[in-house]
Amino acid sequence: MNKNPQGSFAISVRLANEDRSIGAEREAAGTGEDSLEVPANTALGVIQQFLRAGREDGPSVVLRFLSARRLRHPQHDTVVVLVEAVVRGRQIPLTGAASVSDGVERTSILAMLQATNAFVASSLV
Repeated sequence: MNKNPQGSFAISVRLANEDRSIGAEREAAGTGEDSLEVPANTALGVIQQFLRAGREDGPSVVLRFLSARRLRHPQHDTVVVLVEAVVRGRQIPLTGAASVSDGVERTSILAMLQATNAFVASSLV
């Protein structure tokens, strides 16, 4: 991630394993919502492409970003993302959460990875 002095930022996300490597880059204005939604959406796009390029014998999965929120408490600073997975016509809500330690942008990516972990793992087996 690269932050500009004006507050905007550019984010890069890449997933790779032995036989595939998929990445994306996005730029954002750096508003409060951008700091959560742009990185999470970028990660979700990469995850969706990664799943499409994976196993062909598994069920088709469509992932849709629903929301990202930052929850602040005196002892905790957490980002939570909500994603919907559609598998064989069934809508499955997924959530991911990560503690903010190295910026909310990176944390929203980690929360997205955590929310979609089971689908990514199943594409690797």
